[in-house]
Amino acid sequence: MRRVPCSRVLKGSLCALLFTTLTAALSLWVWVESSPAPGERAMRARGCALCHGDEWSRQLTPTLRQWKSGTAITPILRDKLNKAHPYLSYGAEEELAALLSSQQLPLLAAMRREENGARLYRTKCAACHGANGEGQPGNYPPLRGSEWLTATPSRLPEILTNGLQGPISVRGEAWNGIMLPPGLNGEKEVNEVIQYIRTIFSQ
Repeated sequence: MRRVPCSRVLKGSLCALLFTTLTAALSLWVWVESSPAPGERAMRARGCALCHGDEWSRQLTPTLRQWKSGTAITPILRDKLNKAHPYLSYGAEEELAALLSSQQLPLLAAMRREENGARLYRTKCAACHGANGEGQPGNYPPLRGSEWLTATPSRLPEILTNGLQGPISVRGEAWNGIMLPPGLNGEKEVNEVIQYIRTIFSQ
């Protein structure tokens, strides 16, 4: 029986380990990046969703919001954390809850703003500018790739609040029409729409 040199066995083991590691890393990257929304991607990469999935992370959020860091942990939150991590040492629930509260809640808040911006765009803007932001030739200018999205200082808050009238240029094309205010409810909704169209249509 031929003896296999140790160096060959070691090389084979290292290759197998490297292949497994790369496969796992690639699968994780595909899962994180497969989400269309930046906030969702961030939550998957840094929040509980990395291990427990999106739905568990969403369900945990209201319980985290009701709890204030530095106070006694609520029985409901303790139960949820212990079910997810049954081997937590005593007292570690407060530390884990504080970590989640400081990391996950801001990410989910950003995701809610993205979702609100997308909903407002669909209901208030898409009829004219199109679901894909390409506008309607001859009638409404495009938003996708428009220099108006990145111009400084920005006129977007003024336009979304008061509308726009008169000749303008978008992507080198002349337009002259009237845009009525889309009927957004206050500065919060204006900012959510601006963030959404900049994120989606600035490329």
